[in-house]
Amino acid sequence: MSVLPFLTLHLNPWRNYESFQHHTPAQRHEYMIGRLENARRREWIWVVIVAGIGFFTDAYAIFSVNIVVPMLGYVYWPHEDGMPQRFSVALSIATLGGAMVGQVLFGVAADIWGRRKMYGLELVVLIFTTLGVALSSTGAESSMSIVGLLIFWRFFMGVGLGGDYPLSAVICSEFAPTRIRGRMLAAVFFCQSLGSLSANLVALIAVAGFRDQLLRDASGQECTGACARDVDRIWRLIVGLGAVPAFIALWFRLTIIESPRYTAEVSQDSLQAAADVSYFFRSDEAIPPPAMSQVTHEVDISPTTSRPHSYPSSVNSSLSSTSQEITRTVDLGSFWNAFKDFVARPKPFRVLMATCLCWFFLDLPFYGLGLISPQVIHTIWPGRNENADVTIYDSLMQNSYQSMVVVSSGAVLGNLIAIFTIDRLGRRNIQLNGFFWLFILNVVIGATFRVLGGKDSSSALVVLYILCQIFFNFGPNTTTYILPAELFPTRFRATCHGLAAAAGKLGSVIAQVWISYVDYGYGSFQDDAPENDPVNWLGFSLLCLSAFMLLGLIVTYFFVPDVKDPDGKIKSLEKLADDLLSDTGPLAGPCGRGSLPNGNV
Repeated sequence: MSVLPFLTLHLNPWRNYESFQHHTPAQRHEYMIGRLENARRREWIWVVIVAGIGFFTDAYAIFSVNIVVPMLGYVYWPHEDGMPQRFSVALSIATLGGAMVGQVLFGVAADIWGRRKMYGLELVVLIFTTLGVALSSTGAESSMSIVGLLIFWRFFMGVGLGGDYPLSAVICSEFAPTRIRGRMLAAVFFCQSLGSLSANLVALIAVAGFRDQLLRDASGQECTGACARDVDRIWRLIVGLGAVPAFIALWFRLTIIESPRYTAEVSQDSLQAAADVSYFFRSDEAIPPPAMSQVTHEVDISPTTSRPHSYPSSVNSSLSSTSQEITRTVDLGSFWNAFKDFVARPKPFRVLMATCLCWFFLDLPFYGLGLISPQVIHTIWPGRNENADVTIYDSLMQNSYQSMVVVSSGAVLGNLIAIFTIDRLGRRNIQLNGFFWLFILNVVIGATFRVLGGKDSSSALVVLYILCQIFFNFGPNTTTYILPAELFPTRFRATCHGLAAAAGKLGSVIAQVWISYVDYGYGSFQDDAPENDPVNWLGFSLLCLSAFMLLGLIVTYFFVPDVKDPDGKIKSLEKLADDLLSDTGPLAGPCGRGSLPNGNV
């Protein structure tokens, strides 16, 4: 059938739908892929914004809460040396544990019920839990436990945070043109660094805004009465503002259509997919589809004439007299049977395990370094907190700007390098390079910690930590997020990404427990120690954790496939799925969409 009817696109969604009714599923799928591949700059930038603003919100939420931990110590433990370590570790583990649950839960749900139905739901969870954290208190006469409430709300905050990992990555990858897919995913991940930076900036502004009150109400390092009320207002303001970008992100999420690849390949509704991309990528003038010779691949999809199609919600009422809308039945058992058959195949299992292990190995030292923890930053950069005349205001300002310098500067720089080089250098090469240099840096820092940790030479340690942040983000911290969103077929893409992300969070939980065991937050210097050497075990922990960087390097080299073909061109998602399912069996088929158990695709 001729593709000439595709030359006329209409802004009205029903007319878009109507114009594709007389074409075969193969032609509709071909048009859908071609339209995605030839998206204009303003169109794919919008996809990055929609996915990235949620990731920005996630990062702000988690980093802002870590920034206010010292403030909680001033308010609720005024006669102790800050929040007890067991409580701060419990808060971190609650968030990371919730993220593990959210990553798996939302990943599986997105593959069963669709990306768009889940997209935004995790932000609703995040909005309510952020407000819950900001409004937590001890009640009248300490009738409630502030730690218990914070752990409760942070766990469910973690569920919302974790859910955004597979959803943002998969939505972006399935909308992205192949030629810039890596750059778009890296740009979405860059929003995490921007969210962390924004949390530090908001903390600096909030503390500066209360400068006069803090200097007036605080007596040295004593913070009671009016001072405690001032600090209490500050931390609630910092955390509560995290709900603002979440509300904005929620509106953005509601403007995007269902992933056309999911609609065509999983829901088997090529008519809806073609109409969706025609409407979503609308313009003031007709946009002709690419010629047959320009389409990157040709897909042969058998027509599905026995199954009625769903229609755009805006035109359902006008079609009720002529058509019947039938909702696709979701069979959870069927999905799990298909997924078990998928991972039982040698090649998919190896790739899934490789992505999980690389993320696990990465997060062990990433969270083991504890750079999001003010105690660890203070360990490597004592600053002026050792002086007796330092005020509460000085301490809070120092915590904010030190975190911004040590964490955010390196992360932002590393992400920017990754954005501009990832499609040229390749994901696998960047991951290998990052693991290698992180192994070297961890060994150097761990072996020389007693020397570099001295007060007079702490600047060298700070520089090395910034270099670590650069190679984390211009390396496996970015690529472990990108690769699971590309390597797997559409049917299981979100589930596999969620499992890989959850493996990383499992590593982060283990790292938090390990570092808390070696008591990293206290005793950096003791006057009775020989030559005032640091006596904490952070350096020895880094030596132990550096081994996981080497393991990540080995797993990447032997088991992580490249997304480029022998000619150096980036493979499409369909070609990557073909490569993963290239061996014979029930899953083999065009574009990795061969028949699965019970006839599901």
